[in-house]
Amino acid sequence: MKIIMPVLAIMICACQKPAPTSAPAPNREAVDLSPAAQKNASVEIVLAKIVSIEQTIEAPGKLAWNDDKTVSIGAIATGKVVHVYARVGDLVKPGQLLARMHTHDVHDTKAALRSAKAERERAESALEQMKRNEERMRRLLDLKSISLSQLEQATIERKTAESAVRKAHADEDKEVQHLTETLEIAADVDEGPDHSHKHNEDEELVPIKASAAGTVVDRKISPGAVVNLGDETFTITDSNSLWCIANFPESALRDLRVGLTVEVEVRAYPDRKFSARIARLGDTLDPATRTLMIRADIASQGVLKPEMLAAIRLRLPSTSVLALPEAAVQNIEGKQAVFVETAPGKFAPRNVEARIQNGQAVILSGLKEGERVAASGSYFLKSQLLREAGL
Repeated sequence: MKIIMPVLAIMICACQKPAPTSAPAPNREAVDLSPAAQKNASVEIVLAKIVSIEQTIEAPGKLAWNDDKTVSIGAIATGKVVHVYARVGDLVKPGQLLARMHTHDVHDTKAALRSAKAERERAESALEQMKRNEERMRRLLDLKSISLSQLEQATIERKTAESAVRKAHADEDKEVQHLTETLEIAADVDEGPDHSHKHNEDEELVPIKASAAGTVVDRKISPGAVVNLGDETFTITDSNSLWCIANFPESALRDLRVGLTVEVEVRAYPDRKFSARIARLGDTLDPATRTLMIRADIASQGVLKPEMLAAIRLRLPSTSVLALPEAAVQNIEGKQAVFVETAPGKFAPRNVEARIQNGQAVILSGLKEGERVAASGSYFLKSQLLREAGL
C-alpha cells in the first residue's frame, strides 16, 4: 500500500494538462504603425507650435429699421380719411402732403374762434367805454364835482376791462393757433353775418404731412377709414440706414464697447462682408440665454433689407497661441484628444482642452510646443485604438 500511493499520485499528475497561457491584453495606450501602414493611412505629422491668430467672437442677429431714423406719423384728430396720396415705397420730403382727412374738430375750432373773436370785440368795446368813463371822472374831480374814491373806482373798472381784453386776445390766439398750426387750416375765411361762406371743400380737410425725409415703409390708412387721435397713419424711415441687432455671449462683455466695428454676413450674400459700428449696448443680460443685446449701425448699400438673418463677428487683436490643424483633434469617449508620436510609428492618445477657431485647434492645455502630433489621419488612429481596445 505504501508503494501504490506514490504511483497513483504520479499517474494523476500525468493526466492533468498544463493551464493554457493567457493571450496578451490589447494595447489601449498607443497605436503602432509601420511606415507602410502610416503611409497608407495618410497619417501626417505636424509640430505643435506657437502661432499668431486673430481672435473672433461670433453672434447671431438680424437686420431691422434704424429706430433713430424712423418716424411714425400719427393722426392729429379723430375723423375720416378722404384722400391718400402716398404709397409704400415712395420717397418723401419733410412737409410733403401724404393724405387729407375730415374732422369735426375743424368746425368746432372755427365756432370757438368766432366766439372768441366776438368776446374780444365786446371786451375792447367795454374797455373803450371804461377809458372814457375814467377820463370823465378825472375832469369832474378837477371841478371838485366828485370824490377821489369815485375816480379810483373808475380806474379799477378800466383795469378790469383791460384784463378782460387781454384774456379775450389770448383765447382768440389759442383757437387761431390750434386751427392754423395744429390742424393747418386757414383762419382767414371770409364769412357773412350768418357765418356762411363759399370755400373749396379741401380747405377744411386736415392734411397729414411727412415730418421727415425718407421712404414710406408702412401705410395704415386708406380712403374712407376712420382714425382716432394718435392713431398711426404712416411710417417713414431712412432706408439707407439699418440696425444690426445681435446677442453676444456673456463672456464677450469685456471686449464690447460703443464705437467698435463688427463684420456682418447675411445668407443672401455669403461672399460679401458688411461693416457695422456698435451704437448701443444692452443694459441687462437675457436671464435665459445669458447674452447681451447690441445694436450696430449699418448702411443698406441698396441690398440689405430688414428682417434678414445675419452672423456678426467681432474681431479682436491678434494673440500668440499654441495651435494645431483642426483635423488633429478627435473626440474619444466624450473628451478632446490628440495622438502624440512618442516614438517612430507609435502614437499615444492624450487628452487636451482645445478651442476650434478659423480652421485651427487652439490648444488651451495638455500639450507643449514642439511635440509631434498626427494631423490628417488622426481619425484612422482613433479607429485603430478603439478596435484594439475592443470598443
